[in-house]
Amino acid sequence: MPNDQGPNMEMRAFIAVVLSLGVMVGYQYLFAPEPPQPRSGGVIEAESPEPVNPPEIQVPEEASGDEGTTSLESQGIVAGDRPRQVTLETERYRMLLDNRGGLITGLELIGFDADFGGPLELVVNEPGFAPVGLLSLMTPETPDAASAPNQALYRMTIDGFEPSSLVRAEKPVKVHWQWADPNGWIVDKQLTVNPDGHLSDLTLSVESPTDTPIFIMLGPGLEMQADNGRTGIYLMSGAVLFDGEEVEHLSEDDLETPDVRLTNLTWGGIQSRYFAALFVPEAPVSVYVASVPASEPIVNQAATEEALEQKGAPGTRAMFGVELQSGMPLSTSLYIGPKDYSLLFAEGHGLERAVDYGVFRILARPVAVTLEKLYEVTGNYGLAIILATFGVRLIFFPLSQKSMKSMRKMQQLQPQMNAIRAKFKGVKDAQKRQEMNVQVMQLYKDNGVSPLGGCLPMLLQMPVLFGFYAAISVSIISRHAPFMLWIQDLSQKDPYYILPLSMGAAMYGQQRMSPGTGDPMQQKIFRLMPIMFTFFFLTFPSGLVIYWLVNTALGIAQQAYVNHQLGAAHAIIKQGPRGKHKKRPKGGVVKRKPRGKR
Repeated sequence: MPNDQGPNMEMRAFIAVVLSLGVMVGYQYLFAPEPPQPRSGGVIEAESPEPVNPPEIQVPEEASGDEGTTSLESQGIVAGDRPRQVTLETERYRMLLDNRGGLITGLELIGFDADFGGPLELVVNEPGFAPVGLLSLMTPETPDAASAPNQALYRMTIDGFEPSSLVRAEKPVKVHWQWADPNGWIVDKQLTVNPDGHLSDLTLSVESPTDTPIFIMLGPGLEMQADNGRTGIYLMSGAVLFDGEEVEHLSEDDLETPDVRLTNLTWGGIQSRYFAALFVPEAPVSVYVASVPASEPIVNQAATEEALEQKGAPGTRAMFGVELQSGMPLSTSLYIGPKDYSLLFAEGHGLERAVDYGVFRILARPVAVTLEKLYEVTGNYGLAIILATFGVRLIFFPLSQKSMKSMRKMQQLQPQMNAIRAKFKGVKDAQKRQEMNVQVMQLYKDNGVSPLGGCLPMLLQMPVLFGFYAAISVSIISRHAPFMLWIQDLSQKDPYYILPLSMGAAMYGQQRMSPGTGDPMQQKIFRLMPIMFTFFFLTFPSGLVIYWLVNTALGIAQQAYVNHQLGAAHAIIKQGPRGKHKKRPKGGVVKRKPRGKR
């Protein structure tokens, strides 16, 4: 995945796990020790308060009428006569339209809660970030040049009417902002809102008295009360661009130096971890990406200090814009809403790529679809994860069964392996050591045992673990999804660490049940694995910990079954490359005839 947001705890954890397994596999191949025992591995509807409903404006099919500015137009002036704000409500959101600056100054998504409670507000209105609202103008080379159109009162009409407060859209509604002044500014913004989806049509044209490039902007930032504590290698915030092939993520830190580029942009904009505001232009455009620093917070009131403790001190927020050529209209679609794969896919334009599962997309997407289908049946995302874990364990059952049996057979080979090692004890000559390895490998071969059989199930389950991690982290269905008791958000870590500690205990228990190995080095590695996994999983989403905990519990049950099945059986072991078959009775002791009585 290009331009990731930098190393973090999750990435370091996965790298450490993979390296640990690599060391184990390499050690077995070179020195032929015992193989390791196998281990097994919606959104909640927010009860948003209804706004006080003023007299509702019914939007007719055809209507016309503007503010009384005819006399001003004759002087080259088009403007509003007073500040106005209109709430445009659809089935999916409430959009606050402002005639000051011709901006979208608020957008609440219906059916979503903010991380800290209350309705989810996507437009950032925190102190220190200006201008406040989406669709502002920016002139990066001369920042003050755009202050006039961003502060002006526009003539704002909605399908030709001048509503007082509220419009409920039951059909596509066109919002029209117009402003002109005698200095040469002419700005025209037309936004056609689709009441059935999150994708709107936007047409803009600007004439400017300056030669400086002008951009129409999204930002600064997205999501008023984003939980900055929710992190992960697949959770992106900042700016995002898609050229039809690759998705590029730019975090706020990546945008310390503003960047202007000409690109065949399929879509691009700003994003938080689960939401996005995206332009989908009809033609190649120049884009502008940057970040805006916040002013120092005022902390002289207890309420403000408490808010800062909850949300964290403001830092920087990403901005994204597409260039407007003077006098040439720009047509683009505008998406503002959740990063919901199915919804984005239905909108077209490859928007579903905004749900970026990374390099494990080929596994993460099937896992996500499976979890969503199971959620429709169970109504509980945690139960969906548990049922999916049963399915994964069932798929790996034959391989795990074969591996466990192979390890039991290797345990029975332990005396012969120790005899071979004792014969070469203290030998430092590389050729002699290689001869020892050859004899051990021949012993494995004669008895149909693979030295990597114990590691194989674990290695094959690691990509599945990554797939579950990506699916649970990125899928918006897990956001604020409760399981039971203290687990009320499966996309967040366990606040009391009960699940990861239980998982570590289960891994240790499975290790104790599995056939032991006589190799001291491998024993040390095995003893460390439960500790390492517990430490790594402390900060993972609780949904992922549930998956690995249930997977380990099922592995314990399977190991108990194998131990019971093989404990009553007599193993047939070959003693070395040319040894004769001998039956080993239960208990592992072979009775030999006394000397002289052959």
